[in-house]
Amino acid sequence: MSEKEKIMREIYQRRRKGWIIFQTIIITIVTLALLFGGYTYYQLNKNTYIPYSQQGNVIYKAYLADNEFYEQEYLNGSHAYVASLIEKMTADFEYDLEIDAKEVDFKYSYKIDAQVEVRDKTTQMAIYNPVFELVPTKTLTGSGSVLEIKDSVELNYNKYNNLAKDFIASYSLDEVESLLIVRMYVDVLGESQKFAENNKDSYTIKLFVPLDKKTVTPYTEIPVAEEQQKVLTVNNNTTTLLKYIVLGVFGFDLLLVLILSLYVRLTRDKHIDYSRKVKRIISSYTSYIQKVNNPVKLKDYQVLNVDSFTELLEIRDTLQIPILMFENSDRTYTHFFIVNGGILYLFKISVAQDFEDFDYWEEEDLETDEQEAIKF
Repeated sequence: MSEKEKIMREIYQRRRKGWIIFQTIIITIVTLALLFGGYTYYQLNKNTYIPYSQQGNVIYKAYLADNEFYEQEYLNGSHAYVASLIEKMTADFEYDLEIDAKEVDFKYSYKIDAQVEVRDKTTQMAIYNPVFELVPTKTLTGSGSVLEIKDSVELNYNKYNNLAKDFIASYSLDEVESLLIVRMYVDVLGESQKFAENNKDSYTIKLFVPLDKKTVTPYTEIPVAEEQQKVLTVNNNTTTLLKYIVLGVFGFDLLLVLILSLYVRLTRDKHIDYSRKVKRIISSYTSYIQKVNNPVKLKDYQVLNVDSFTELLEIRDTLQIPILMFENSDRTYTHFFIVNGGILYLFKISVAQDFEDFDYWEEEDLETDEQEAIKF
């Protein structure tokens, strides 16, 4: 190879490498911008949810009939009650909703009823369960960030207790239990220009009072959200614009990667293909290869060509002889070979695979043959 051809090859490869590095840097910058924009959009989009919370409570009391043991007029929820001393009961229901937004319009309704339930102990299936309306449905409106509902009911405990006892006695029922279940049902519709859609919620507060017992221990059931409750807001113009920018940058990044891939493939010449093949073998089988710098005279050996480096590895494993490697100074061909006595096993990689075998691996002997065999 002439000096001019070497210089042209070096210039071409250096320019190609420079363009690849330049395009890689541009892709890296665009990818970082894409990641930053995507993360920013994710954070902004995540913040478009407005959190809110719902809480319920019921405070109950048992008013006592005249007796010689209790001085109090009533007992609160920290006590168990003697059923025969209960004159009446009261229940104060409370519901609170707080939302992290202003100017929310609420349309809400609620009602309270009482249900006497006689049920099978084993299956917990209801046998008798009439419902009595205590507070009819009330529909109201409100605005702001807080909604509060409070209402109280008076419970005629003896009426419900006698009803359950009479039913059980009339049919001589065994293995049953009876309860008075007082429920407050709340339905709320929240409207705001910030909401992507109206927010609807239903909430039920329950008070359970055992019936047909000598002692009574009421208990409550208050819903508790397992995760944060939130309502989706309308995306603002900034978030929407950022979304389209991120999508645009993503498409541009893909285009740059495609251009780089095509450039690497289309600008690859026979010299680059040759170098890639040699580097691939050396990097994969470094421990099996010993590089030599001295030329070898082929005429002194019987040369046996192999079709792949894998075959040369199999020969090496069989003979337990190292694989030698020689590359000419022009970097236009590389020979991998094993010498065993008078036999030389050869696998060769070259810029031009169709040149003839050489008697000597020396520059002065190869120069003319290479110029004829290697076409630039």
